[in-house]
Amino acid sequence: MAKFSRRDFWDGLNTRARIKIAVAIFFMFGTIGIFQDMSAPGAPPWHWVMLQCIVCGCLALSWAMTFMWSRKFIAAIVLLTGFILFLAPSLARMYPGSSMSIAQWHTRTTIEAAVCMAMVIAGYISFIRFVGTEGAEQLRLKTEVNLAQQIHEVLVPPVDQSFGRVEVFGRSSASAEVGGDLLDVFSGEHGVVVTVADVSGHGVAAGTMMGMMKAAARVKLMDGVKLDVLVHDLNRVLFQVKGDGMFMTIAALRFHPEGSVEVAVAGHLPVLRIRAGSGEVELLPNEQLPLGIVEDTLFWSRTVTGERGDVFVLLTDGLTEVENAKGEELGWEPLRDIVVARRNGPLSEIHNAVMQKVTAHGKQEDDQTLALIRLN
Repeated sequence: MAKFSRRDFWDGLNTRARIKIAVAIFFMFGTIGIFQDMSAPGAPPWHWVMLQCIVCGCLALSWAMTFMWSRKFIAAIVLLTGFILFLAPSLARMYPGSSMSIAQWHTRTTIEAAVCMAMVIAGYISFIRFVGTEGAEQLRLKTEVNLAQQIHEVLVPPVDQSFGRVEVFGRSSASAEVGGDLLDVFSGEHGVVVTVADVSGHGVAAGTMMGMMKAAARVKLMDGVKLDVLVHDLNRVLFQVKGDGMFMTIAALRFHPEGSVEVAVAGHLPVLRIRAGSGEVELLPNEQLPLGIVEDTLFWSRTVTGERGDVFVLLTDGLTEVENAKGEELGWEPLRDIVVARRNGPLSEIHNAVMQKVTAHGKQEDDQTLALIRLN
């Protein structure tokens, strides 16, 4: 979800709300036309004063709309403003003010003050109504997002646990209030399963989908299914509930008590396996489509032998695709090198070192998830 931006707010306003803010701006700044008349010598005709008010209100409205919705028109607005300021003296000479007595001047200023106050009141009322309705709407949306964020924290809690020989440390950081990354650890009689998945997009929609997929995965894992069956069934579930263009990548590891490790990767970044002694890195690559692309596709898993001290790394592309000021992506190689250099240290320290590297490289724009698993 890229994050919710100012442009998103203005684009999301309905027609009634746009009319309210437009009326407020027009009347508030239209009073400048009256102030110009008050400072001008003589008494220009009333229709000229009205024209000044309309021009000032419309000009202010054009500036406001440019900054609220599309700044690509700012050059045109600057030229229009300059043209009006250049033309104003010539037009003013077309309507020279007539002389007035003190009594006439007093009457005119009283009328103008009353009109000015009425315009300010009208603009203020319209602005207050805009703030009231949109403020209530934003409060409602904020409440819903806060609730979704709390649900997300329950669905994707930080992990720092040991399950016999299997030690797991992982964190998932959403780019907005709600994220679409899944980090889950399931321990049962058929072994320990660590899953990292990435639902396309971010925000509430991706987070909701992530929650449904976690629930579906846990139901299947309770039955002890192999990971290829798990991924196949999740693909079928995703097709039943996903929106247009939505898909999910997944990487899952099952650590069996006897030492073997089942691996399933679909559309996801490769799983890294770092051997404790030599530091040799083995890539367990993605060889399958993401979930949600082809409904009837087949998925498969593979088995490797785990050794004492081996470290497995699962991560999402929110870490590798972080860009610096030059637009250069970090990539997974620097993260791999950090894990290799610190492979014998505490998993929490390895995790912190990796995240420090990511943060130093650039600003977070996507959900970021990193899980480290060590066999003891």
